[in-house]
Amino acid sequence: NLNNDEKELKKEYQSAIEVLTYENPDIFYLNATNMFINIEKTTKLTSVKYNVYIDNGNKVNYLADGFNTKEDIEEYQVKIEKVRDYILENVKDKSDYDKIRLIHDYLRDTIDYDSTISKNNIYDIYGALVLRECVCEGYAKAFQYLMNEIGIDNVIVIGTGTNSSGKTENHAWNYVKLNDNWYAVDVTWDDPILVGEGKLPEKTKYQYFLKGSATMNQNHFASGKFTDAGQIFTYPTLSVEDYQ
Repeated sequence: NLNNDEKELKKEYQSAIEVLTYENPDIFYLNATNMFINIEKTTKLTSVKYNVYIDNGNKVNYLADGFNTKEDIEEYQVKIEKVRDYILENVKDKSDYDKIRLIHDYLRDTIDYDSTISKNNIYDIYGALVLRECVCEGYAKAFQYLMNEIGIDNVIVIGTGTNSSGKTENHAWNYVKLNDNWYAVDVTWDDPILVGEGKLPEKTKYQYFLKGSATMNQNHFASGKFTDAGQIFTYPTLSVEDYQ
């Protein structure tokens, strides 16, 4: 049945794009919503031929807002790599635990949460590392990118979070592997917005750092579904207990 086959192919394509996007945060310049799968059917006397291809539809290109040329991308990459090299230099020769902690602290201390939801790059590593302003997905992708760079197993997690005010909204965070166990890290929620003057207690800065399922599952709910049209992905099983 062609309709079923076409539907299945489009679902597989959507899932492949999601894997590409959410496992490769360094492809920050790609806007997957500008990429469309097309299926052309050509009928001949003795056969039917299908041509499957990807194009950008009526979009200008495949690039995210703010990018127009290869030179734009290369310029942004140089700036990202400068920040990356600074961070990696400061964590080299450290234990895996210290590397994870120092990268968590750097992102938490340098990034401001963007609440406008209207600026370019707030969902990617350029916004997080260079502009230092992003939403939760930017924090999570920056953490993922740096974990990838130092060779520590990790995944980005999509779902919902219910904050201390009881509000539930879409959210992104990370799982990271340390000493053969998986733990959750939520850099965004360890970077609360201060209202007025004040100083956060030190423990607040690590409230969601290397936590097990007993802690995280109280208010973080992983869906495994990046988009409505995509498949449900499974995540590594978290340690029940927090990292000690």
